[in-house]
Amino acid sequence: MQVRQLCSRELVSAPENASVGEVARLMRDRHVGAIVITGSRNARSVALGIITDRDIVRAQLERAGDLSELPAFQIMTPDPLLLPEHTTLGDAIDRLALRGVRRAPVVNAGGELVGLISVDDLIGQVARELSSLARLLGLQPTIEGLSANPQAL
Repeated sequence: MQVRQLCSRELVSAPENASVGEVARLMRDRHVGAIVITGSRNARSVALGIITDRDIVRAQLERAGDLSELPAFQIMTPDPLLLPEHTTLGDAIDRLALRGVRRAPVVNAGGELVGLISVDDLIGQVARELSSLARLLGLQPTIEGLSANPQAL
């Protein structure tokens, strides 16, 4: 399984000059907990950072004033982990764990943003795979019984 099959293709992003207030409203309106901050580099849209709802809360606690007009790039996590869309489930889990992040933008071979993968997406897939393994374990005695008694087939 590759991340291109699991990621959310409805990537929510904001330009690097967006304000924290705009990002927060976008999160609320689109019902997401993370926004990819994008910029233009070499005529391509690239991920410059990521802002989560947690980042906004932490920034508010660190600053006494109103954050709404603060540029989003000032509180974003820069240089986000980018996962190529062909990354396997296991590699994605390993790379997220190494960086200590719960979400990563997904890019195609040309480096263009195509989606966002989250720990929630990965947990859902791992749970489905474990469920399949559990069914196999449950079926094994039945299968062994049938193969020991060929007339039952």
